[in-house]
Amino acid sequence: MAENKLTPGSNMRWESMRMILPEHKDAWEKRRATFVHEPKPILDEHKWDELELLLHEALEHRIFLEFTYWEEGRFIKFTGECVYINMMDKQFHVKNEEDICYIKFDTLKDIKAI
Repeated sequence: MAENKLTPGSNMRWESMRMILPEHKDAWEKRRATFVHEPKPILDEHKWDELELLLHEALEHRIFLEFTYWEEGRFIKFTGECVYINMMDKQFHVKNEEDICYIKFDTLKDIKAI
């Protein structure tokens, strides 16, 4: 039996469905152009000293903080209370009403008190 598009188990059955409409391609290219990859932040020692003082006060007085961190080429802001600093895994455990976020030290850009 010769294979054709209607033969059961053949990949040719859906071959005609493999296409991208021009408007889909244009929208996809515009989306890719708007997505700007930011470089991963590198904090100097002076900035780490400032953040350390802020975190010490926040842990002592239970102050909510706004963490700005880098993830997959863009910066994300997460607001919550820092409940634990994990030195073994080098990450902060930040909790708000809904969920917990684990922020790595090397992705951190800034911390602000709210």
